[in-house]
Amino acid sequence: MKLWDERDSDGVGIGWWLFGIALAVVLVASLDTYIGWVVFGLFLYYVARPIARRLRNRGASPGLASLLTLALIILPFVGLLGAVVVISVGQLSAIRLADIEQIARTLFPGFETGAIPTDPSRLYDAATQLLRDPSVRNLLGQFGAFVGTFATQAYNLFLALVFVFFLVRDEDRISGWFQTTVAERGTTTYEYLDAVDRGLNSVFFGYTLTIFVIVVTSAVLYNGLNLIAPPGMDIPQTMLVAVATGLATLIPLVGRSIVYLFVVLYLAVIAVRTDPTQLWFPILFYVLMGFVFDNVIRTYVRPYLSGRMFHTGLIMFAYLLGPPVFGWYGIFLGPLIMVVAIQFLWVVFPAMLPGASGAPDMGEEDDSLGTIDSGDDGSDDRETRGDGRDHDGSERDDSTV
Repeated sequence: MKLWDERDSDGVGIGWWLFGIALAVVLVASLDTYIGWVVFGLFLYYVARPIARRLRNRGASPGLASLLTLALIILPFVGLLGAVVVISVGQLSAIRLADIEQIARTLFPGFETGAIPTDPSRLYDAATQLLRDPSVRNLLGQFGAFVGTFATQAYNLFLALVFVFFLVRDEDRISGWFQTTVAERGTTTYEYLDAVDRGLNSVFFGYTLTIFVIVVTSAVLYNGLNLIAPPGMDIPQTMLVAVATGLATLIPLVGRSIVYLFVVLYLAVIAVRTDPTQLWFPILFYVLMGFVFDNVIRTYVRPYLSGRMFHTGLIMFAYLLGPPVFGWYGIFLGPLIMVVAIQFLWVVFPAMLPGASGAPDMGEEDDSLGTIDSGDDGSDDRETRGDGRDHDGSERDDSTV
């Protein structure tokens, strides 16, 4: 007896749908370990796609454009990103409790620092207790575990880069298969996935890349300023301050200014206590960062990357809640989930309401959700819509959903 008659369309539909759902569950369970690297690869794809499309528009084949983008853009970008993470972690681990006490006393003279455990004997007791832990004493085992972890993550990174290469090279084929098999143009499914695609392009190529550019550029400027800083007035932990500068871009209204003011206040207090003539350095710092650097970001970097499709508050919560919920890859998965949810509310949900005639026009999103907040200092509150263009200003290639 047959489970279903293939001549019966309902039987075929139900049976194959059940098989498809079971297959999807098996694939998700099997690839659960690699979900973070898949999301990271998706982020790299949106970074590489505009560059690869430009190369294709200039006559390069899809394979050559993908290879050049991967070799000349993505690999150096990943290396620089890894260097930023390593230096930041190194500086974070190098912070001493005495440094925290010094900063607290500088900024808050009346602050009681007696509770901070800077006593060497107490630190020695804590270190001795830690070394007595069998898991810490087995240094050889730890070294082997480190090597194994490094090799595993290097392999995962290799898989992510291969994933990016094939996505960039075969995006036309994937789009063509999708349009002929799953959803044609004009359907709600196509409009929704196209909106998700543009949203991820805005978030990953726009916001995330903008943050990275700000982190790297501000780190260079902070270290350059330390070269001319008066004795005892160096900017502390420049890479950590640069990371804070980049992340502060997501904070509405105040933005990066809150980091600048904190550094200026710290340097100014030191100058007043030691030599008031050295106040020129915090003044120079604020003029360079608060006016010159920020104007360059607003005039050249932000308009070029143009990551302004969503309200800054949504982006901020996506970045802040992603890592605590999902782990290290939450910084990419959080914004992805935010885009999927918001575009569902924009595109699909209105069509599901009683009396809806179909999917809304994607060029006219609701102002209550689509208004763009620059997140810098409140001085730039222009609105930008998803108009079907890439962030390089060229017409978006509709061949990819």
